Amino acid sequence: MTIRSGHYRHRGAIHSADHDFVVLTISVLFVVTLLYTVLITLYLRNKINKSLDNCLAVTHSSLFQIGTGFLGDIRKLAIVSAMFLRPQMFLKLGSIDVEQVNTFPKKFKYMMLAQVALVALTTLITLVFFVWAHLPGF
Repeated sequence: MTIRSGHYRHRGAIHSADHDFVVLTISVLFVVTLLYTVLITLYLRNKINKSLDNCLAVTHSSLFQIGTGFLGDIRKLAIVSAMFLRPQMFLKLGSIDVEQVNTFPKKFKYMMLAQVALVALTTLITLVFFVWAHLPGF
C-alpha cells in the first residue's frame, strides 16, 4: 500500500472497505441462517413427529442423543435432513421406516434441504474469508 499525494493505491491487498463488506455479508448470512433454522424448526417439529412416527431416529431421542426442548427439535431437524440426504446409512442402522420416508411431503423435504444448503453456504463463505484473511499481503 502506497499513499502519494492524497491517492490510495491498492496493490492487491484487501481494502478496509472490502474487509467491512465481507464481515457484514458473513454476519447477514449468519442471521438469515439462524432465523431460517428457527422458523423451519417451529413450523416442522410437529409435522416431523406425526409423519415419521415409526422411525427410531425421530422417536427415540437417546439413539442419536437428540435431547429435549427447542434445541432437541433443532437437532432432530438435522437428523431428519441427514436421513433424506443419506437414507442408506440410516437404513443400515435400522433407524428409519422406508415407507414413511418415501411418503414424507416433498415440500418439507425441500425446506429442510434448503436449510442444509444455507448452512453449508454460510460455512463455506466464512472459511474462504478466514483463509483469505491469513494470506500474506492481506
